[in-house]
Amino acid sequence: MTGSAAGLMRGVCVSLGQRGYRIACNYRPERGDADDTLAFLRGFGIEAVAFLADVADPEQAEGLIQSVIDRLGRLDVLVCGAGPMLVRDLHATGVADFRAMIDGNLTSVYACTRAALTPMRSQHHGRIITFGMTGSESTQGFRHLSAYAAAKAAVVAFTKSIALEEGPFGITCNAICIGDIRDKTADRATALERREYRNPTTRPGSWQDIGDAVAYLASDEASFVNGAVLTVGGGWQGFFADYSRWP
Repeated sequence: MTGSAAGLMRGVCVSLGQRGYRIACNYRPERGDADDTLAFLRGFGIEAVAFLADVADPEQAEGLIQSVIDRLGRLDVLVCGAGPMLVRDLHATGVADFRAMIDGNLTSVYACTRAALTPMRSQHHGRIITFGMTGSESTQGFRHLSAYAAAKAAVVAFTKSIALEEGPFGITCNAICIGDIRDKTADRATALERREYRNPTTRPGSWQDIGDAVAYLASDEASFVNGAVLTVGGGWQGFFADYSRWP
């Protein structure tokens, strides 16, 4: 599980761990909240280990996959959760910022997926799960999010392409487009207490909503789901309210 040192992916680790998966968390050179994540997961009785790697670097991504296999014995599910977000007009987005969005969101998925294919092919089984944003499946544009939206749309196209290539080897590749998560630490019970009238369900999403979707795509029940794009956003399809206003 890349990008799982904090935030939404920390909760997704819980969803998988509660279903019996051993969890390999990933954190960047700045360890940040990785220890808190391990303590959080172990509080649920989940077996978890943290691994250092900047997955935007293909060499480090390859090392991460090998370290996980060396420690845990095999790799069944790869969840590509790493992905920085930049809210900025293109006019103010420098080359370094743009590359950070592409590398953090897209190159990281390429690097981890490519490294995971050999062990998954050898066991003729694997689940690869990536993440887009609302509208990624139709290359929807978002004001102030040009670099991020472009990277996420590319992730969806990449995922659907790899699904065609790797299906014959027992590997499924699917994407989840996340929408309307207001609080990345909120569980479903907390989200149900809040009212969000822009969402058709009248509530915001939670990490459990995303985690349940990930768990399904990782399961045997989803063995015939391949190259799919699952939007988990309560039916909300509009622009982010704070980022869509005209000057």
